[in-house]
Amino acid sequence: MRTNLLLRTLALAAALATVVSAPAYETIRSGSALIKWPNGTIPMQIKLGTAKTLLDQTNYSTSAQAAMESWNTVLRNVQFAPTIASEGLGHDRDGINELFFDSKIYSNATGGGDAFDDSTLAVTISYRSSALSTDGTYRRTTSDIIFNTAWKWESYRGARQSSTSVGIDIRRVAVHELGHVLGLDHPDEWGQTSIVPVPVMNSHVSDTDAITRDDIDGAQYIYGVPGNPTAPANDNFANATAVTIPASNTVTLTGSSLSATKEAGEPNHASEAGGASVWWKWTAPFNGPLEVKTAGTPFDTLLGVYTGTAVNSLTLVASNDDAEPPPTSGQDSQTRNRTSIVSFTATQGTTYYFAVDGWSGEWGSNISLTFTFAPVIPDSAPTITTQPQSQSVLAGTGVVFSVVATGKPNPTYQWNKGGAAIAGATGTTLTFANAQVSDSGTYTVTVTNSVGSVTSNSATLTVSAPPTPSGGGGGGGGGAPSHWFCAALALAALARWRQRRQ
Repeated sequence: MRTNLLLRTLALAAALATVVSAPAYETIRSGSALIKWPNGTIPMQIKLGTAKTLLDQTNYSTSAQAAMESWNTVLRNVQFAPTIASEGLGHDRDGINELFFDSKIYSNATGGGDAFDDSTLAVTISYRSSALSTDGTYRRTTSDIIFNTAWKWESYRGARQSSTSVGIDIRRVAVHELGHVLGLDHPDEWGQTSIVPVPVMNSHVSDTDAITRDDIDGAQYIYGVPGNPTAPANDNFANATAVTIPASNTVTLTGSSLSATKEAGEPNHASEAGGASVWWKWTAPFNGPLEVKTAGTPFDTLLGVYTGTAVNSLTLVASNDDAEPPPTSGQDSQTRNRTSIVSFTATQGTTYYFAVDGWSGEWGSNISLTFTFAPVIPDSAPTITTQPQSQSVLAGTGVVFSVVATGKPNPTYQWNKGGAAIAGATGTTLTFANAQVSDSGTYTVTVTNSVGSVTSNSATLTVSAPPTPSGGGGGGGGGAPSHWFCAALALAALARWRQRRQ
């Protein structure tokens, strides 16, 4: 049936890398149901030709084959199975998945086919089953990719070259169109964030010549991650990542939900089934309003806030699907904000759990989660956390007594000597630039605010006079000889006299 036709185009435009704000990868759906291939291989006949050798030493068909292989490396449940066939046209609804050049969209169709738009490089035309599968998705049945012969084609890596002198890189266009075959849509047409590098799935060809992380996230959401991927550390409620909100009262955390799961008994966040949740937790140090949002996360998120100790018996505090809800009537905007935001008043000492999931189980490698908390800190009497310390110094030495205290509102200070207030001594320190013996005594500081006051421990200052210099000494400088020196001279003379008498 024609209602099952899906057509996606890639265009050439001047503002090729321009994007706007909102989510990133986007999937092709019918209503809310994904359209995807059944697990296994996707046979593709490549009819682009092999005669011409291109700049990267491939030909049209082998360049398209390389594009398929690049997707295969990141997919688990499906794989492209290319066959290089003779160059020629493809046919609509023939049950064969084909890549080919044509001057129109199926020029050999009855009526001569539909013309390409002037800026269109290629189109992907797909069909799906009319009935939902048991997993709630529609099965894709056939897809054709048609390259517009009105353009000059080449194959090269790196930045875009002139479309007239060098040509359009067929491999990057093939990578893009094969993304449509897999079920990815143009994210920039759904309001994409300015992601670097620009996703290859954007609606206009750009300097991006291969699949990017955003493109991979979308494809792996549909078909899974190759190998045996490890779930995120905070996949389960019991392993929620602890959050610390700094003194600035705002913190943005990042995370990943690639290969995340939904636990048995886990609630439906924002009343949606989800399927790939990760968890954070935070204990409120004070009462106060808290805002949590997933702005900047490049997929459609669900956000739930809970209290409790087990995933199957949680109490809901707040939840949100879309920060910008859909209209109650009329046409829904493709570019409305589908990230999530919640606000509530936190209670001191309560531990809150935050689940980030994806609508319909979407996931991504770059979750952004921002917490903004405005604590209501109650007034409190002063508390001294660092007491002034006793000191003993010589006269003329500098001395500083200090105190550290907390309290709300901020306290005032009064230093005392022997219990009497010292005029002007009203800071957190008491300084003697040149301490004298008369400054000796016992000092305290009284810390006061509107709630109460506290006086510090006593600190004793002992100032000693410098030592008095000792009396004059003998010897040298022409001074009088000492008694000891005179006695020594007399003994020496007596000894010499006795030697002469012998």
